[in-house]
Amino acid sequence: MKKYLLALLPGLLATGLAAQEPWPLERCVAYALEHNLDIRKQELAVAVRKTELTAGWLGHLPALRLQVGQDFNWGRSVDMQELVIIRNKLTHATGASLNASVALFEGTARHYNRLAAGKAVEAARATAQELRERLAIDVTRAFLQLMLARQIYAYSQESYATISQQQDWTARLVEAGSQPKSALAEMQAQSASEKAAMVAASCRVRTATLELTRLMNLPPDSDFAAAEPFGQETLAVRVPVIPTTQIEDYLTKDPRLRGAKATVAERRHLLAAARGGFLPSLTVTAGYGTYYSSTAEEPFRTQLDENRNPSLSFTLGIPVFSAGTLLTRTRQSRLALETAQLEAERARVEIVDEIRTAAIEAENACQHYLSARETLDAMQELLQVTEAKYDLGAASALDYVLARNQHFKAMSDYLQAKWQYLFQLRLLEHYRP
Repeated sequence: MKKYLLALLPGLLATGLAAQEPWPLERCVAYALEHNLDIRKQELAVAVRKTELTAGWLGHLPALRLQVGQDFNWGRSVDMQELVIIRNKLTHATGASLNASVALFEGTARHYNRLAAGKAVEAARATAQELRERLAIDVTRAFLQLMLARQIYAYSQESYATISQQQDWTARLVEAGSQPKSALAEMQAQSASEKAAMVAASCRVRTATLELTRLMNLPPDSDFAAAEPFGQETLAVRVPVIPTTQIEDYLTKDPRLRGAKATVAERRHLLAAARGGFLPSLTVTAGYGTYYSSTAEEPFRTQLDENRNPSLSFTLGIPVFSAGTLLTRTRQSRLALETAQLEAERARVEIVDEIRTAAIEAENACQHYLSARETLDAMQELLQVTEAKYDLGAASALDYVLARNQHFKAMSDYLQAKWQYLFQLRLLEHYRP
């Protein structure tokens, strides 16, 4: 993924759209990953899953309870020593106890629930990584689209400047009688058409900028401008092949498939936990307490010492009938496991299809790029010849306008094919482990 994000981009023509501190691709991706709301929400989901896992571990510890009580009685009470009834006398008693209980065996439910919580953490982390990679690809695609829009806008500006000069030259030729007035009208129409194309290209630049800033979650009033990359990258004329072994290696690292497998493991543990509900449970409870009563004659400390009451109890719980609750829970867990297994298999098939589709689209983009480059070279030569013939009066204005339109279309097709091919190559590199 790093190779995909840090790859050099082709050199672009300057368009005069620079702003303070232009943002390179790496900075755009890093900012988007940091400020994306979906990713931040998923990170909170990971934290929640970690909390549930911690709670599962803490559930194995004993439960400790300390109780202290103070009772007052103004009515009738019984003197336990003399076995007589005391009327209308204030009596009070103080008691304290410390109890601890721990589950020695709970039918393996708690154990498997803890394992399921661990797999839930893995699935949540994989989902967060999947969101990051998907956002990085989307931001890179939007960045490349912005660079394409800028390059088309730069070419449309250059083309409009050229046709404006040619229009002035045609006006002089018409005044000299070398060209008919219809030639000037055709040049004026072509100039208006190319001006409209330049305005449309400028609008596409703003739209592409808006799409990129939206993915980055930039504030609306941000002074944003994408950095113009430097250097020239030579596009390969042969698409690299991804062997089947490399596809299998990528599948072991793909976060979508890792998350699906973690979910399958989580559902399997939950099924085992549901089945554990049919097993008996064993709990041990230990306690220690004492009390003091004002109806007794012994001093406070003596009573506390004599009334000590340690205890130890074992409780065996055997599920006999649960009105179908345990059976229903087990069936639901089994169905959830089968669903997760199907989702994992579907994720694997989709990823393999995506890799194969990316390879085919890269090959198609390569052929389109080579064809567009060849067409552009031919249209460039045709335009130069037609322009020279027009200057000598050997070609009509209609021929010149037609050659320019063909050249403009060839240039647009070439730029789109080049950027699309570049993106497909980068996408293919993403799938190469």
